[in-house]
Parts: sequence; C-alpha cells; structure tokens
Amino acid sequence: MIGQTISHYKILEKLGEGGMGIVYKAQDTKLDRLVALKFLPHHIHASEEERARFLQEARAVAVLNHPAVCTIYDIKEEGDQQFIVMEYVDGMTLHEKILGRGGVPSPIRMNDAISYATQIGEALQEAHSKGIVHRDIKSENIMVNNKNQIKIMDFGLAKLKGSLKLTKASSTVGTIAYMAPEQIQGGDTDGRSDIFSFGVVLFEMLTGKMPFRGEHDAAMMYSILNEEPEALSRYLPDPAPELVHIINRSLEKDPADRYQHVDDMTSELRRLKKSTSRVVRPELTEQSKTQQVMQPSVLPKKSNLKPWIAGGSIVLLAMIVWLLFLNRPAQKITSMAVLPFVNAGSDPSAEYLSDGFTESLINSLSKLPGIKMMSRNSVFRYKEKDIDPQTVGKELNVGAVLMGRIVLNGDALNVSTELVNTSDNSHMWGEQYQRKTSDIITLQNDISRSLSKHLSITLTGDEEKQITKNATENTEAYQLYLKGRFYWNKRTAEGFRKAVELFQSAIDKDPGYALAYTGLADCYNLMTAYFVLPSSEGFAKAKASANKAIALDNALAEPHTNLASIASDYDWNFEVAGREFRRSIELNPNYATAHHWYGEFLAAMGKKEEGLMEIQKAIEIDPLAPVLYVSSAWINFSLGNSSKALADADRALELDPRFPRALTTKAVIYTELGSEADALKYAREAIAASENGIEYRAWLGHVSGRFGKRQDAEKILAELLETAKKEFVSPVLFAYVYAGLSNRDKAFEWLEKVYANHAGDVVYLNIEPAWNPIRTDPRFAALTKRVGLP
Repeated sequence: MIGQTISHYKILEKLGEGGMGIVYKAQDTKLDRLVALKFLPHHIHASEEERARFLQEARAVAVLNHPAVCTIYDIKEEGDQQFIVMEYVDGMTLHEKILGRGGVPSPIRMNDAISYATQIGEALQEAHSKGIVHRDIKSENIMVNNKNQIKIMDFGLAKLKGSLKLTKASSTVGTIAYMAPEQIQGGDTDGRSDIFSFGVVLFEMLTGKMPFRGEHDAAMMYSILNEEPEALSRYLPDPAPELVHIINRSLEKDPADRYQHVDDMTSELRRLKKSTSRVVRPELTEQSKTQQVMQPSVLPKKSNLKPWIAGGSIVLLAMIVWLLFLNRPAQKITSMAVLPFVNAGSDPSAEYLSDGFTESLINSLSKLPGIKMMSRNSVFRYKEKDIDPQTVGKELNVGAVLMGRIVLNGDALNVSTELVNTSDNSHMWGEQYQRKTSDIITLQNDISRSLSKHLSITLTGDEEKQITKNATENTEAYQLYLKGRFYWNKRTAEGFRKAVELFQSAIDKDPGYALAYTGLADCYNLMTAYFVLPSSEGFAKAKASANKAIALDNALAEPHTNLASIASDYDWNFEVAGREFRRSIELNPNYATAHHWYGEFLAAMGKKEEGLMEIQKAIEIDPLAPVLYVSSAWINFSLGNSSKALADADRALELDPRFPRALTTKAVIYTELGSEADALKYAREAIAASENGIEYRAWLGHVSGRFGKRQDAEKILAELLETAKKEFVSPVLFAYVYAGLSNRDKAFEWLEKVYANHAGDVVYLNIEPAWNPIRTDPRFAALTKRVGLP
C-alpha cells in the first residue's frame, strides 16, 4: 500500500502489524499533517465481529481526552477497507525502549520509569472513569514520544461499559505475559485487571524482566495463576519499600486484594516520584565535622593526603549541595492560570460543574495579593485540548498552572488538583479531595487556602476572609449558580435567557446570594450589548440586580463594573461611571472586564491614550481574548494609527478566525482607507461567521452605501424593517446604514431614536468611524453636547 492515496491520506510507510490491525504512517493531504492509519487485517476484515470490535476501539478512544492516550481523529471506510485515523506518535514503544539498541532487555532509569508509570496511571484513570477497561496493557501498546511523554495505544480489546459483548464467555483476551489471573481463567474483568497488567509493565521497566516466567504459554499461565512474582530486590539493590509495596499490591492474584482503583496506585506513584526527586543533604561523619572546622596552617604530609582529600571531598560535596540546592530560595510565583478542570466522570451533564468550579476558583484566587491571575476567557481556550503546562506558560506568560479533574458519581465528588511550574513542568503541589456534593462550597475554600499557604502568601485577616468567604451556604443555590454561568458563557440569546432562569432559581433558594444577583446583572447587561433587549429594559434590570448584589456584598468587583457601564452608557453620568470603574479595579485588579470596559469608557471621554493603557492591562490578564484586541484596534484607529489597528484586528483573528467583530472591524477600517474590495470581503465574512447576524448585516449595508452600492444597502434596510416586525432591532443599526448612504436626515432621525432610548451607542459618537459621513453636520455636534460628551 506504500505510495497509495486512500481518501485524502497518502500512505508513506508501514509502522507495524498485530493481530488486531496493520498500522501505516500517512500524510493527511487536506490538513497537511502526519497521521497513523490502522486497517483491519485482510484475512479478518469480512468478519462482522471483528469489524464491530474495530469500531468499538474507535469509540473507546474517541470518548477519552487525555495527553497520554493516542487521539482518534476519525473512522472511515473506503471500498471494503475500514480504517481508523489517529494521532501519529513520533517515538518508540516502551518495549523497544526496554530492549535498547542492542536488543537485550535492560532496566529503564528509575526516575524515568516512575514518571512513565505515573502517566500510564493517569491515562488509565481517564479510561476507567469513562467505563473503559483496556484489557491489553503491555509495553508494546505504550509509546514514548520524542518529548519523553507516554501515549497508550491499541484499545482493540477494550471493554466499554454498556457496549455489546464481543468475546465468548470462555475465551481469553489480551497478551498472556501481562494477563491478570481472572483474564486467563476467562472470568469477568474490570479496572483491577488493567492494574495487574500495569504492575507487570512497571516491573518490566524497572528490571528489564517479567515478574512471571514460562517457556511456553501454558507454563506462563501456570506461573501467573500459582506462583509469586519475582522479588524486585533480585534485580534492584535496596529497592524503596514503597516501590516494592506498589508492585506487590498491583500483582495480587485475587482482584479484591489489589488496588481497587487505579487512582490509588497512581497517587502512591506520585508520592514516590516526589520523594525520589528530592535532594537530601548528606550527613557529615564525626571525622568530616572535625575536618570542616579544622584550619591547618600547613598541608598534611604526603602519606596522609588521600584520607584528607576523601574527608574534604565529603565536606566540599555537602557544601556544593547546600549552595546549589538547599540554600536556593524557592522560586517566587507571581502569575498563575487555573486551567479548565476536566469532567472525568461518565456523566456529561456534570460539565457545568467542572466549568463552574474552575470559574469559581479563578474568582477566589484572583484576590490573592501579589498574584496575577489569568481570566476565564483565556484559560477556557485550553478546554478539551492536549495541554502542556510549559506551552501554556509561554502563551499566557505565567509562572504556574493549576490543573484538576472532577469525577461526579451520584452524591460522591472526587477532585484532584496539581500545581505545575511552567518553567520546567515540575510538580509544585497537589491534593486529592473526596467529598459529598453538599461539601462543594467548602472544598473550593480548602483548595484556595492550601494553595495560598504553599505559595507562601501571607494573608491579612480581611484578605483570608475574602478568599475563603462562602457566597452562599446553600449547595443547591451554588450549583444553580454554576449552571447559570455555564449558559451565560455561551454568549447566545438562548444562553442568556436560560442563565437568567437559573440565576433567579438560585436566588429563590437563597435570597441573600449576592453572586446570583451579579449573574443576573451580567446577563441583562450583555443582552443589551448583543441587541437581545432594548437598552431601556436591559439596563434597568441590570442596574436593579447590580444594586441588590452590592447591598448584599459591597466587596464584589463585578457589580461595580456593571453599575459603571450602566452609569456611562445609559445614565450618561460619567463622573459616577469613572468612580465605579475605579472601585471595581481596586476591589479586584485581576478583573479583566473592568479594565476592558474602563479603557473603552476613557477613550469615549477623549482620554484615548489612557484608554489604551487600560486595554493593555486587560490583555495582560486575558491575552487570548480576541475582543480585547478589537477594542485596541478601535481606539488605535481613532488615534489615526491605521496600521496598528489592522495589526490588532489581525491578532484577534489569529485567536479566532471567525470572530465577527474582528472581521467587521477590518471592514470598517478598510472602508475608511477607501479599499472597497477588502471592506466588502470582510463585511460579508462577518455575516457568514455570525450565521447571518442582524448586527453584521447592518454593517454590510453601511459599507455598501459608502462605496455607492445603493441597491444593496437599501435591500438590507428592507430586511431590517421586516425583522423589526418580529423582534427587537436596535435603532442604531438603521442609523449605521443611512450614514453609509450619506442620507443625513434619515441617519439623524434614527439617531434621535437611539438618544431617546438611551442606547449605549451614543456615548461612543466621537470615536465611532461609522459616523464620519455625517460628522460635519451641525446636528452631530448638538447631539454630542446633549449627551454630555467632552
């Protein structure tokens, strides 16, 4: 098959072959990337059972999301050939690594072996939490890539919870040398069977040998069923008792005597990994202590020189270790990102819990003094992605990342956390928490408190109260709040409406829940900004909710930002707006939205350079949020810096190539620069990206009018009028199109409606380029004066 192209995959070379498939390296000609293609062997591809098993393998891996599991991209059929498209791993199998270049089995370095084992354990945790038992864990099915990272392969024998049984009751599956006793006997298998195989792999890595021996299959089976495993001490001098315990327990013949969950084995491996990586200061002998303080005036005689050198070397070594390691000050972490906690359970409806818990932790930890905390917008771009902490550290410019996993099983909640130093991917801190869902509120506080202690952050009494303060004691209200945030973050009209229902339900459960009122304020504010509600309705509801939140808890930053926005965009009380923005930033300097909206407000007030500085502060907290670069582009263009504005818009599109507001920004800039083709191109792309959003149709009408395409602009006006019969259409959208057509009378007629409705758009009259065609009309200056703009 080498050289053939199947679908859009060009076969480059054969990688390997086994009973369950033949694997080839291939070039994906569409996406220009290397992939691996796994085909059913020709002699079994007609078997319905084997085809079903093949599909089951794809399904098993497709539900997994873990960096140590080889990713499945697709399953395809070409003619009578069925194949799986999966991640190409550049490296070697663990078996090949144990064999080495000479082909003679030899141990893997202790630190590497424990590191590999920890990664294998974490991958099995992910699989088992999804109800998947691998059933063929062996060194040949585990890859080590060129970054020294583990990738578990070949789920061809995996057993999925609730899937069709594809193996007869009396048959055995797996590879005999790695099989658990119950597999050999054809009994039921579960996660504990994988633990046994995992123990065999760990023994093999450490010794280069197998724990059970046999010259043929029957002898091997007998050994596994009846004999004790080889003693680790036979191959390792003075092995750590913890290591012996881990291997012996994993290789127990009775599943009830093994680890019952791979999480427990992995946790012990992590502790072992930390203990083996610690540097211990050597103890000085009495002789070396004497020599350390002795200061001879002359060198010893030649006959006594060697003992003196030996003793002095011990002292010197101790001093070097002390200077290089023990006396080194701990690295000060001043910036951190909380990556989205993984919903590792089998219940997809619990996604709100992992997302909401992450967001709550970010909000809590953002109040830690001296720590710059990345915002939700930036970190959630890593959701469901293969995450390397060092890469995240470079992209977000942070010193540490906090990662976590949540497993919800009925009323039981299992949360594991790990803090990783992004400079070298080293483990800094980690804990596992097993609680009831009713304890979820205090759990967040426990994590925040433990983390602040580990980072050696000294908190004042008031600071600790703020960080560990429970916004509500009602668990049901808290979970409703988390669900509300989940839907609010969808940023859709339906999402906002669902979020309003959930926040209100949380308030019904706990009328004193300030954060739930803040959620309502956020919903109504954005429903106005996204043209879902008229300004008069949206801002009034947002204001009432924000005021209630502040009455309940004046230390919350978010409702002050809401009140600032309302004071600016609806009340046109710019003094109050400035004061509220500054108060919000004072309460939480890590709140990116406060800096963002304050920057736009300052630009509207004529303080464009100061506004840009605030936008830059927001970008430092939230460097992956495209909307911030759009705001920067908008202000830069108003300052006459079109090249910088275009660069900002391009950066936004790098982060999200289909971000409608960035596309519209480029359309407007090119309109002002007189580039018709570019302006129309980006205006049309914005409509496509927004799925025919009404706001972006209005912008195309504006651009069309500016370049003399009157019929196109008037057609869009007719569409807006027709839509307005069925739903709310902001009057500013009509004004945009009429301004593009240079129809001044109609443009001011609709701007008067904008003014009458107190829509927020009028606050930005002086820096919005859409008004350039009508800016010289005396009515424009009169309008800005009535609003109170400088």
